Amino acid sequence: MSKSMQPIRSHELNHWKEVIRREFDAKKQVLETALFEEVRTKAKAYQSSFNKKIQVDSKLSQLIKAEKALSHFQLNKVATELKLSQQVNKLVKELQDDLKSWSKIRDWEDGTYSASKTSEDFNEYLSDVCYEETKKAYMKSEKGKPLTELTKAESEADNTLHSGGSISDVVNSLYAIFKMCKIDVRVPKKLLQIGN
Repeated sequence: MSKSMQPIRSHELNHWKEVIRREFDAKKQVLETALFEEVRTKAKAYQSSFNKKIQVDSKLSQLIKAEKALSHFQLNKVATELKLSQQVNKLVKELQDDLKSWSKIRDWEDGTYSASKTSEDFNEYLSDVCYEETKKAYMKSEKGKPLTELTKAESEADNTLHSGGSISDVVNSLYAIFKMCKIDVRVPKKLLQIGN
């Protein structure tokens, strides 16, 4: 008995595209929620040493002190205000220059450091890039491996769907990928047996 190839019809292709997207998104969300919450916690704990590592902690500390001194004296002495304002501006410029260099070296996407004018602005920017750096490290670690593997499996599932194979071969392959990823997708047994 010859096995005839039954191609995937348009509505079946669309159905399996949606199943892949929905199931992988749900699984990713579970993994990302747990992983990135840990990344956020780790990034907060790492913030101080991160600032030291990129050698901005001293200048940031100086900027905070200069801002406090500036606020204290602004109401009382114009001369002191001018002097402290110059010190703040100098430190802001130095921090912007330092972060510009680090941004190029580390390929940080967000360049908002150039608009930063206060220690709060700088701390917010540093918090963001510290989180991204910590996330990158986690994604390369054993803890990030499940999410990396899931992304690879999703790509394999998408490629399988668009492979041009018969519906039976495609659905059987997708079923195997879902099973490998421990994604519970109910595929009718009759569909898995087509062409066998």
